Amino acid sequence: MSIVVNEKIGSRTLKRSALSSPTGKREFIVYESDTTIDKALTASFALRAVGVPQMGDVHPEDRTMTVISHDITADTKSTLVQNIVCNYAVTGLDGGGTYTAMSTGVRGIFMDTWRNSPNLVPVEGFGIYPVDIGGIKIDVGGKPMSIAIMQQTLDIRSPFANKPNFEIIRNLTNTRNATWFQGFPPTVLLYLGASASVTNGNIWTTTHKFAADELSHFRQVAKKEADGKTETKEEEPEEGSPPDAKPLLHAPNVFWAQKFPNLRNFGDLELGTTPF
Repeated sequence: MSIVVNEKIGSRTLKRSALSSPTGKREFIVYESDTTIDKALTASFALRAVGVPQMGDVHPEDRTMTVISHDITADTKSTLVQNIVCNYAVTGLDGGGTYTAMSTGVRGIFMDTWRNSPNLVPVEGFGIYPVDIGGIKIDVGGKPMSIAIMQQTLDIRSPFANKPNFEIIRNLTNTRNATWFQGFPPTVLLYLGASASVTNGNIWTTTHKFAADELSHFRQVAKKEADGKTETKEEEPEEGSPPDAKPLLHAPNVFWAQKFPNLRNFGDLELGTTPF
């Protein structure tokens, strides 16, 4: 048999998006050049012909992708012709490399604030840090002001050939970074967990979600009375106030609170390399 393999001109395609792995297709015509042969060209012979990309072969234009499957169709006009479509996708560390996409955004979130210009937040995490935060009292009768702070969201999507390690994902969810991670200094980045799905056969696409906070996710809390109301105390008007100014009520004890005290090494997620 004299089998010829030709790639169809213009049939090569690549698809990319900001938050998913690239995919591609290449189409080939495989035919028996000796027309005197009566035996039909089977799909099995055509698939194994020299020149047809095999499972695991890399894409000529993107070496992060490899062949993951073939679609084979017999020609309706000749028993000596087969049409083969090679499907490409990222197959993880064992299939030619990794591909990791990242998206980010900045938003303002509002938080209850009793003090302006407080002392710096503590580095270590505690449920309640038992030291008054200082600063300028801006609450009214123990009721806080609503102040916006900046929070940056970070989504990292990675396709891998293997199922994600859900045990590690569970263990790291609602923890903060103990070391520098993706350009963020320790303690400011909170891991929110991940979602995962299977596509392209056995290719897992997992999206990991994070949130970076300028206060390292510490929040101001005021001391409460036994009845649950904010503790308040009369304070004399500040110097320079009108002579008839009355004493003001403020929360005398305000602390830093941390709902996410645990610090972890996010390198355990093994996210690969993100583009910058």
